[in-house]
Amino acid sequence: MPVKYLSPEWIDAYNAAVAADDAVRKALKGKSAVIQMVVADAPAGEVHYSLRIADGTAAVSLGDAGDAEVTIRQSYETSAQVNRGELDGAKAFTQGKVKITGKMMKMMQLRGPLAEVQKVLDTIDTEY
Repeated sequence: MPVKYLSPEWIDAYNAAVAADDAVRKALKGKSAVIQMVVADAPAGEVHYSLRIADGTAAVSLGDAGDAEVTIRQSYETSAQVNRGELDGAKAFTQGKVKITGKMMKMMQLRGPLAEVQKVLDTIDTEY
């Protein structure tokens, strides 16, 4: 049964999917970061959620992370396209569709590991 994109149920599915994936754990081993996501123009209004990475684990929660090292801002349309695999996140950034503030070097270091996370997100039956 599909879960609504950016809903609490989608966040739960996101957490379950990354926790169960060996490739994600391997890619995130030794890494740490707190990334704040801000998605504008979502059907329910602006959505804030954060991704917390800590040595092989990743946890997502709705709301703001007070200690975010990086903030990623994008429209709902762009976020959905990236999540569906229709648009590469790096390409969206170079096209100006995604705004990143904070520790850019941290984002560069996480590019590969976040690609593994994205592969897992592709497995979630999501309704947009």
